[in-house]
Amino acid sequence: MTPIDWLDSLQGSGIRPGLGRMRALLAALGQPERAYRSVIVAGTNGKGSTSATLASILIESGYRTGLYTSPHLVDLRERWMIGGANIGDELLTHSIALLQRAAADTCITPTYFEALTLVAFVAFREARCEVAVLEVGMGGRLDATNVVKPIAALITPIGFDHIEYLGRTIRQIAGEKAGVIHRGAVVLTTNDNPLVVDLLRERAVKFDVRFFVVTEEHDTPLAGNFQRRNAALAVRAAEELREVLPRISAKAIERGVRATRWRGRLERMSVGGKDVWIDGCHNAHAIAAVAPFVAAHLTPPRLLVFGIMGDKDIADVARTLFPHFATIIATEPYPPRSARAEELAAMARETGIDAVAEPEPRAAIERALASGGHSIFVGGSLYLAGAAIEYLDERKRQQ
Repeated sequence: MTPIDWLDSLQGSGIRPGLGRMRALLAALGQPERAYRSVIVAGTNGKGSTSATLASILIESGYRTGLYTSPHLVDLRERWMIGGANIGDELLTHSIALLQRAAADTCITPTYFEALTLVAFVAFREARCEVAVLEVGMGGRLDATNVVKPIAALITPIGFDHIEYLGRTIRQIAGEKAGVIHRGAVVLTTNDNPLVVDLLRERAVKFDVRFFVVTEEHDTPLAGNFQRRNAALAVRAAEELREVLPRISAKAIERGVRATRWRGRLERMSVGGKDVWIDGCHNAHAIAAVAPFVAAHLTPPRLLVFGIMGDKDIADVARTLFPHFATIIATEPYPPRSARAEELAAMARETGIDAVAEPEPRAAIERALASGGHSIFVGGSLYLAGAAIEYLDERKRQQ
């Protein structure tokens, strides 16, 4: 079995909480996560763009930087970026092979996400990275990334998501995400919920680390007012990290922010003379942030191509997002986990919105492009954002 085939075989392995497998495999791999400094980024939304901004700043500061994020939108290699570029095929295959051998030697089979994370640790060591920025997958305390001793822990706004694993109250969820705070790490957050801030501060005090609540905003090339808070979090983290990463300068920070690119987050694409906005808003918290942008920047009448995972709070999402649109095309970006397109369309029709079901995402996007006179928005799932980007990139190459 090739290394890539072995990695693919782990899909569907589910979520198995606990860090024991990670620690045992890291030991077998020679502790690759200790070969460079790490920054860990947790939260409900904004983790990816915050991570991308900070990584861009570190690159502009002259540090060989690894960036680990999830999920990917089009190409699996997007999850591991080194120096601002997707991991190369040879390094990816080599890193997976090392993990495959360690798994065989220890008789430990990691979950798919654990394997992806272990590949990141190995690849960044093999590429001789000086610093890595690691986006937490889910929660924090028991997430596969939380085996490092970070120099900084960044925590973006916390809302309700993955409640079956993280808890049904904001305090419980925040407690899980606070687990990324460790001794020796400066802690920064943009949360403004006093309950969340107090809980994070308590853990920071427990570990005797500096704690900052970032309330300012910073200009960024990424669309959406909320992105200015994410950029400010990355900027403030970079400023606080100058003590251990002295090559960071004010000019490098500004260059890094300007150079930040993060696809599928209020991304505007023009195809055949039509503008299409794409966002991977995948839960109620994210959609509450995106909806004001839709209202302010997309000219009516608006058309929504919408698909969402079945385990999300669909009713809450629909109440927030649907009223901004005259027409909705419901689709299924990741069956069987997606909510059924016909059920989403029926939900929209019940509120008086013209809606149809088109389960295949590409067909849904084609139908949207063929509509006349609508502003088009594609959202509800990162899987749908990825499908839209892949399809529209192909269309642009054919123009």
